[in-house]
Amino acid sequence: MLWAFGYSSLLLRLQAPVLVTAITFAALLGQDVLGGVSQPWAVLIALYSVATQRGARWAWSCAAAVVAILALVSVATPVNTESPVIAGFGICIVVLIGLNVRGRSAYLSALIDRAAQLEREREQEARLAASAERARIARELHDIVAHGMSLMITLSDAADATADVDPTHSRDAVRHIGVVGRDALTDMRRLLGVLHDEEEPAALTPQPGLDALDDLVETYRAAGLPVAVTTSGELPTAPAVQVVLYRTVQEGLTNALRYARQPERVSVILRAVGGDTGAESVGETIVEVSDDGMGSSPAVSVGTERGLVGLRQRAALFGGSLEAGPRPELGGRGWRLRLRLPAADPADRVEPAPTDETIQETM
Repeated sequence: MLWAFGYSSLLLRLQAPVLVTAITFAALLGQDVLGGVSQPWAVLIALYSVATQRGARWAWSCAAAVVAILALVSVATPVNTESPVIAGFGICIVVLIGLNVRGRSAYLSALIDRAAQLEREREQEARLAASAERARIARELHDIVAHGMSLMITLSDAADATADVDPTHSRDAVRHIGVVGRDALTDMRRLLGVLHDEEEPAALTPQPGLDALDDLVETYRAAGLPVAVTTSGELPTAPAVQVVLYRTVQEGLTNALRYARQPERVSVILRAVGGDTGAESVGETIVEVSDDGMGSSPAVSVGTERGLVGLRQRAALFGGSLEAGPRPELGGRGWRLRLRLPAADPADRVEPAPTDETIQETM
């Protein structure tokens, strides 16, 4: 009956493997004392459970205790027990198998946890990417809609004011309204096309760069803004940086069109620093849009300042800074927007060559 008691205790081997080992071993010794048939399998199963559930320290401790007790019993009593050497060999094999199974289970659990962690990280990265994309789309929509609408409103007012006095100028203003509207609509379709069904790829066009700066300036001149552009040095050629430069000029001209009253000159300066100028570092790119209009109070069309926020975010992506404020040297007149972008890489820095520096100015 002792062997039945020992085997039935195996039902608790997952919850209390050490206790089950003691019970099954005591039942084995009782069977030997009573002269029954030796049934060591329950002890081996219990030791296997100790190895898989409690680890190497508990497993080898229990195995050593079982072998030591067997050796003492075989020496001190005439009871016919299992040879300690043979029993120790079998116990070592069982413990090694149990530890191997435990190690593989731990390894599989680690792999599953790692896979779950990677999945969580991918989901987090996807959420961050979606948030960044929404911010980018919001900035682009502001650049397209706000600037385009400001130009169209100004051109419309100019066309209405000159319809009787100067019909030719009025027709030119109306023509520019169509050009600006079509360009804005094309840019919006391109931008929002990214949000369409992935099975229908959107027709994407390049982002605007410095090569489109002349057309941009000409549009503001047609709206009556006296824009003068000055470029100096070797400006960056990276498309991403050129987008920042283009948007900065666009934002500065739009603000001048909205808020500057009777400006005599709106200056746009793009300069790549190629020498030691004190406050400016070699390799920096400077964009400055300034006007000399009277006052800085908003016009009828009040902005949300999201354009400046978006520009600061763009500048921060490249380690740059953006400053916007009145021009104190003009005594309350004018406004200045100034962007500074450092060189992205030492290889991209402009070498000092003041004698070869080319300067272009268009009126």
